Amino acid sequence: MLGARALIAARLGLGKRLAGTPTGLTRRQCLRSLPKATYASGQGLAYGGENEIEIRAVVCRNFGGPEVMCIEKKTLPPPGPGQIRVKVGAAGINPSDTYILLGPDGPYAGTKLVPELPFTPGKDGAGVIEAVGPGVGPPFRKGERVYMSGSLTGMFAEYTLCDKATVYQLPNNVTLPEGAGVGVPCATAHRALFTRCGAKEGDAVFVHGASGAVGLAAVQLAVGSGCYPVVGTAGTTAGEDAVRAAGAHTVINHRSSHYLETAKNVKPSGYDICLEMMASSNLSADLSIMGKYGRVAIIGSKAIPTTINPRSCMPLELDIRGVFLGNATTEELAQTHGALYSALASSVLVPPVASQFPLEQAAAAFTEVTTPTQGGSSGNVVIIIE
Repeated sequence: MLGARALIAARLGLGKRLAGTPTGLTRRQCLRSLPKATYASGQGLAYGGENEIEIRAVVCRNFGGPEVMCIEKKTLPPPGPGQIRVKVGAAGINPSDTYILLGPDGPYAGTKLVPELPFTPGKDGAGVIEAVGPGVGPPFRKGERVYMSGSLTGMFAEYTLCDKATVYQLPNNVTLPEGAGVGVPCATAHRALFTRCGAKEGDAVFVHGASGAVGLAAVQLAVGSGCYPVVGTAGTTAGEDAVRAAGAHTVINHRSSHYLETAKNVKPSGYDICLEMMASSNLSADLSIMGKYGRVAIIGSKAIPTTINPRSCMPLELDIRGVFLGNATTEELAQTHGALYSALASSVLVPPVASQFPLEQAAAAFTEVTTPTQGGSSGNVVIIIE
């Protein structure tokens, strides 16, 4: 009998050539397709040490757009108790990073997510452990490859300090740029599917807006768990190709005037789960394609009102559920990242890298997230740090 990983791999046809791709390419290969600054007290540092190092980092001394980002030198202290210092190889940019950059003028105004000035942005990254503080033991040791989803000092830098609770082992088959796209995107997709919606084998899943980093991760995780059919939408040819490469059973262009009819034809009895990336525009449409006891998970939305007919939820007893990774408990995060490790190690999950920029072009990388030109809507935008 096949083991769990082998069974998942068999479902996905891992190692086999994808239709429409050059001979010999596997699914993984297709998806890879100044003055010194000091740390703001809000970043959790208030001490120095004998092993301080000088690093280059993105520093924001004002809030605003990408134009406020500068490359400066600053001092990074040694890791304290329970902390890990990592040499960053790649850092991922999430939409939330662009909101934080706006500070009190952005959607996080009045919350603890707005940092004190100056600050170094970035939450997600991947690299190699350079030093560990007291109380940090195996599996974390110098030289270990890891990915991070949280930083005490900011991720867009040559080195970063992290609490050990936000550092995770990175399988050897995953590159650092891929690892930089695991934290928020993949954990959000996993939370939406399994924690909030209880996805299980055989569930029909509709990913509305599947060509972004979260959507592509969701497609892979849903297919890998045996959901069927997994249908993903995109708005461009490149996006459709990315969703198809992620393993979706059916890909639909949501700019087509008949896309909802197509979705209904794929699953006439309705979908068990819908993952929605822009609820302010699509929530009413989502409800129209759901099956009995269906769950609509809102992963993204503009902060504007939308209109639905509440009665449409009654006959099928539909649920509308919000998704916010920040609400995850310690136990939930441990379970999520444990599952992600297994999916990464077996190549069921391959975080797609859409665009790469050097640290010196961090501002351009941020712009690519907000207004994609090089494929930012088909995977993760990553800063490469050398």
